Amino acid sequence: MTRDPGAGRLARSGEARRAGAWVGGVASAVAYGLSPTITAVAYAHGVSLLVQATLSGGVSGVLILGFAAATGRLRELPLPAVLGLTLLCGPIFGLQMLAYQAAITATGAQVAVVLVHIYPVFVLLLVWLLYRQRIGIPVAILGGAMMAGIALVAGSGSSAFSAAGAAMAVLSAAGYALYLALGERWVRQVGAVAASGLVTVGTTVSIMTLALATDQDFALTADGWRSVVLQGLVVIPIGISGAFYAVRRLGSVRMSLIGLLEPIVGVVVAACVLSEQLEPIQWVGVTVILAACGLLPWATRPKPSRPRDRCSAAARSSARSSL
Repeated sequence: MTRDPGAGRLARSGEARRAGAWVGGVASAVAYGLSPTITAVAYAHGVSLLVQATLSGGVSGVLILGFAAATGRLRELPLPAVLGLTLLCGPIFGLQMLAYQAAITATGAQVAVVLVHIYPVFVLLLVWLLYRQRIGIPVAILGGAMMAGIALVAGSGSSAFSAAGAAMAVLSAAGYALYLALGERWVRQVGAVAASGLVTVGTTVSIMTLALATDQDFALTADGWRSVVLQGLVVIPIGISGAFYAVRRLGSVRMSLIGLLEPIVGVVVAACVLSEQLEPIQWVGVTVILAACGLLPWATRPKPSRPRDRCSAAARSSARSSL
């Protein structure tokens, strides 16, 4: 029996896209891991959280939507997906981002970036409630290992702990999980780039409304503008687009687990830039998270169908064609 070359090409194409999704997810995690330190630096230069989010969102929105329009990705988009991403996912993402930034200013970048990453627990719960999607045992074990690693990272450090800051971090985690779970269906309909642009518009408009309503000062120093532009041109586009591409190909559960790389980046960068020192037990946690993340592609790899299953499927197909 000869092999179908077309089937082989499709399999290789699927593997390449899957690998690209893992790269996109990791790139998103690295970008978001940088965000807390950039936020803390901008806040130290007098840029309020609302102003940061409004201006950086505006910069990234123009960039992403311009690219989407130039490449034809905004043509004939389904209206329900456009409205859901813009009017629901956008504001949810904006509010969780504000909660995250508030946690950073209250309890330090190091503690906030770790505590917010309990969100995979919320994602697992939401995908079960919304889609009745079961979670495999290997994924659950690796998720538990990552959570244990995060607990080790959070267990010590020089950042001052604040109960209010911790509460804001947990609120941000719940919001981000809801955003991922709701957006998973719509991003499959419009694509990662268009979805990123629509969410950015919804986020920016909702936060700008709050900024204008509270009479925020939009006068920035040169250092403040550098932080805003860095967020708008690099962090937000890579963070949102990479996450949506991974969600589209891998699902929100796997993307949420890839996102657990963020605290490693956040803790290390905060230690280098903000002088928030790491202790040996925290490095143990970092190692646990890295090891678990390295096993994720193996744990989530689709199982090959058995010969008996393939023969049964072929027999069913033949029976249907003969009717």
